[in-house]
Amino acid sequence: MAINLDKINQALDKLDPTKSNNGSQDDIIKLEEGEHHIRIAPYKHDMEMPFQEMWFHFGIAGRTFLCPTKMKGESDPICDFASKCWDQFKQTNDESFKEMFKNMAAKNRAYIPIIKRGEEDKGIRWWSVSPRTTYKDILNHVRSGLRQGVDITDPVEGLDLVVTMAHGYNNWLVPESIITALKTTPLAPKKDLPALIDSVKSIDELFQFTPIDEMKVSLDRHINPNADEVSEKIGAAFDKLLT
Repeated sequence: MAINLDKINQALDKLDPTKSNNGSQDDIIKLEEGEHHIRIAPYKHDMEMPFQEMWFHFGIAGRTFLCPTKMKGESDPICDFASKCWDQFKQTNDESFKEMFKNMAAKNRAYIPIIKRGEEDKGIRWWSVSPRTTYKDILNHVRSGLRQGVDITDPVEGLDLVVTMAHGYNNWLVPESIITALKTTPLAPKKDLPALIDSVKSIDELFQFTPIDEMKVSLDRHINPNADEVSEKIGAAFDKLLT
């Protein structure tokens, strides 16, 4: 039996820290610079709230982890360490502890199921946005519509969003403007709606929790990247935080 190339690729992806817990590229959309017409789609697992908020630890030894503390109220070593860094900052006013806390504390991202016009054949994909800016803007559009008796997310009589992407702070590509279309349009032809709505991948399938022991290994590598070169004094300081 010939070896399966797809399985080899999958195994390599699991070892690639840039792809850890970041979901399948087929299920996540990144909007390029310029204007895009998108439509918020219903989320079959929560028909009353398509927007899903997720909490992550980013850049821990080059990896991303879903945060058990924020997501399900369970202790995790990265949050525990971040909290101890904050406690040390309050006790000592040492800015280095504050920076460690900021780098390790869980950060929020909002995920929105959308269809991109012109790429309907790719189905519903998840768009990751900042909770403080883009997410807030979109929620305000939805709320404004509802107050006027219009559900812009309605799959039959809703409204598309026109999103203009441009380079912003640190040259990051961010939505420069988001406006609602003036004319109602269906998400898709009526006969195709049930299958389309059913096709969206669950956010819980897209992002999965990492075993705690694995998180501990990455945390140790993150705070002590050159273990053989770190002085006993620095090592003892970190040990004190962890105990």
